[in-house]
Amino acid sequence: MRGKYFRYLFENLDGGLFHTGSIYDKERQTVTNYVYMAGGYYRNAPQNAAAALTRKDDRIPEVIDILVVSSYNAKYINRLIEMVKNCEVKTVILPYLAPIQRLVLVEEMKDGSIAGKEAAHFLQDPYRFLKKCGIANVYFLSGNGTPIRRKPEELEKKFCFEQADTEALKIIWEMEGYAIPVVQAGYFIENGFLFYFGVYGLDIHVLSDFTKEYFSHIENIDKISENVNEDYTSQMKRLIQEYLRKFGNSPVTTITMFEGPLYTSVNENNSFMTEKEFDRKESGKIWAGCKRDRKCACVVSCAHKRDHDVMQHYKSSTKEPRFGMLMLGNANLNRYLSEILTRFSKVIPQIRGIGVPNCGNGEDWNHQILEFLGIRDRIYWICSKHDMTSPGVVSDIVLSVPNSRFLAIDRNWGCCLSGYIIPKEDID
Repeated sequence: MRGKYFRYLFENLDGGLFHTGSIYDKERQTVTNYVYMAGGYYRNAPQNAAAALTRKDDRIPEVIDILVVSSYNAKYINRLIEMVKNCEVKTVILPYLAPIQRLVLVEEMKDGSIAGKEAAHFLQDPYRFLKKCGIANVYFLSGNGTPIRRKPEELEKKFCFEQADTEALKIIWEMEGYAIPVVQAGYFIENGFLFYFGVYGLDIHVLSDFTKEYFSHIENIDKISENVNEDYTSQMKRLIQEYLRKFGNSPVTTITMFEGPLYTSVNENNSFMTEKEFDRKESGKIWAGCKRDRKCACVVSCAHKRDHDVMQHYKSSTKEPRFGMLMLGNANLNRYLSEILTRFSKVIPQIRGIGVPNCGNGEDWNHQILEFLGIRDRIYWICSKHDMTSPGVVSDIVLSVPNSRFLAIDRNWGCCLSGYIIPKEDID
């Protein structure tokens, strides 16, 4: 029998959103596993040391077809490194950060003893680091390409990331010392699902101008001093201080992502999606027994890849199905809401779940987003619960729109949304 079965799993790891997804095409017997992770961005607050990632963690697929790093965060850099070293990762997508931005992150990690030498090596040269780990496809996103102007089912079935403009590539070459694969955010289609991206944050032209202007004011820069190391260290400290003074409160550079089926019709398909919350500790215990006894409860199946075997007898929805998810990463909605809504306008009618940006931090929230998503179906707002989660954000979502459901995930509880799309002629 034909059909597509999908699973969206959300967990809070180290104070950030860790999202794994899986798409299963029963007719072709193809599976696509992907990960989208957005570590929290803590303004003016020290970060604690990160816990080591368990190498045989059940939440991490052994094969990851698509790994999306929404923004650079010290703890999630550690997780990225563990995954590319211990899993089969085919494609990595991450935002392009200029060397000065990466240098600031290295200094932050040194001060907090958050990450080791590998994280520093990654930030020194992310592209070469990932290629040495055997990643076949690495894409850095800088700027947004042409927005989608057609319905998802009308799109060409291809990889559509436009090359960054010539001037931007020249600037990047000057900053990096060699050419790296920097592209504008676009879309691609994988296993019948659309993955559509946007990137928001500091412009590389602004950062390049800042660096050039800073060094142009340093006198005798061409002269070698008696203590080169001391001069270099003090210069870097002053450079970082000036960067933080000018850009310290700027929105973090982050990748947003829409994911959802290309096509589903209430007239042509039987389809269904359900939401489950689960205790992560109990889920792990039950899953161990599930593998041993070959019997699975629905919530555990949902969390562990077998929802396509247990969900086929649910009644189909009579409404136009909405199965898409919009991950907002750490996007500052006060700054970028208009741009985000314009870019994702063609897929807004398909959105069923939204990742609340930056753990529900009030500084990044704009309640006006609720006005543009006032559709009749229940909308799930998934938020990684953290100390910086704003009560105002929670009340906006819960009280302003009656069909909104706020799902707070923490170290004890996760949530899973899963479902299927089956041609009606294949139903017995």
